[in-house]
Amino acid sequence: MYITSLDPDFTPLAYTVGTSSSQSVAITTGSGLVRIATKGCEAHIAFGSNPTATTSSVLMPPNTVEIFAFKSGDKIAFIRSSSSTGDISICAID
Repeated sequence: MYITSLDPDFTPLAYTVGTSSSQSVAITTGSGLVRIATKGCEAHIAFGSNPTATTSSVLMPPNTVEIFAFKSGDKIAFIRSSSSTGDISICAID
């Protein structure tokens, strides 16, 4: 069993995923991990100091949750390629 502890000092981020690349604010995480969840649509994601997601970027299927290794202070970019609308939620893990 895998248990995660969300960082109590980090306010979870929620964004609508659109057909052009958008990015989160810079995310600080002491553990080097982030939790990303999609709702209603797929999301292609990219990480970096100023990332741009494309439809060739890593794909997260609709309605899934993943945990990724992450460089604290970086941002997450996201884009969708289908006509489905949906959201992405990003949380830092303690």
